[in-house]
Amino acid sequence: MSKRENKAAYFQKLTEYLNEYQSIFIVNVDNVSSNQMHQIRVSLRGEAVVLMGKNTMVRRCLKGLIAERPELEKLLNFVRGNIGFVFTNGDLKEIRS
Repeated sequence: MSKRENKAAYFQKLTEYLNEYQSIFIVNVDNVSSNQMHQIRVSLRGEAVVLMGKNTMVRRCLKGLIAERPELEKLLNFVRGNIGFVFTNGDLKEIRS
């Protein structure tokens, strides 16, 4: 896959998740090892989806969706540093722990 195709696939996936899931956690992943991330993904399987990505790509995608969904503009302020998204339709307290 080319860079352009990868970016298009990422945009499509992020858009799909934003439309499919009701709740979003933005999590700071500084000092989180790849093994820890794997454990988190496995423990959330079936209940939530973790999506990582470059902040520039995330911002660009969100800005493209703001016309349809103005509430997404609030997320732009939080797209800083080493972050990831956790998308879920489940109980937030349960997912958070």
